Amino acid sequence: MIYTIISIILIVLVLILLSFLLIPLKFSLDLKKNGSEIKGHFFLKFLGIRIFSKEIPRDEKDQDDKGEEKDEDKKDKFDLKRILKILKLVKNSWPHIYRIITAFYRSVALEKFSLHITLGMESPADTALFTGYIWSVTYPLNAITRIDAVITPDFQRRVLDGDLQMDISLRLFWIVAEAIRAYTKKPVRELIQEARN
Repeated sequence: MIYTIISIILIVLVLILLSFLLIPLKFSLDLKKNGSEIKGHFFLKFLGIRIFSKEIPRDEKDQDDKGEEKDEDKKDKFDLKRILKILKLVKNSWPHIYRIITAFYRSVALEKFSLHITLGMESPADTALFTGYIWSVTYPLNAITRIDAVITPDFQRRVLDGDLQMDISLRLFWIVAEAIRAYTKKPVRELIQEARN
């Protein structure tokens, strides 16, 4: 009886973990720039429930109150010998790191990317030239991808204002699987250990 209850609990926990890894996380970013003022929101949602949100810029009361370390307390962690050792470990670990990067690339989906910018430069000629260069890139992207980029020239003043909205979904299953597989390899463990020191 006890073994049956324990096995049911384990199965439920495994199913919860698998649902967390298979159901995508949704990242949303909304930024607006007007003059020197930048405001925005960052959201992280799972199953439509907001599990994390952050205002941009951070409120002063939210910022870390820790003072800077004193000069005598700081350690020189990055000497040349250590940097060369880390680079050698990265080289040895690269095939495993590459698999994690590939898994990350396959697991990310851009659901929405909307960028609206008002651009003005020193002279109307510079504004027209620069806007033309940007249009030559953004219009093909608008036609063949989910990217919606609109650049509006302003020939009267020097300005760079606009807003950005971006929604990304991320499935963690393959990333976690590759990370666990990579961690079983000695060069990756050595790299992590050296980076933590």
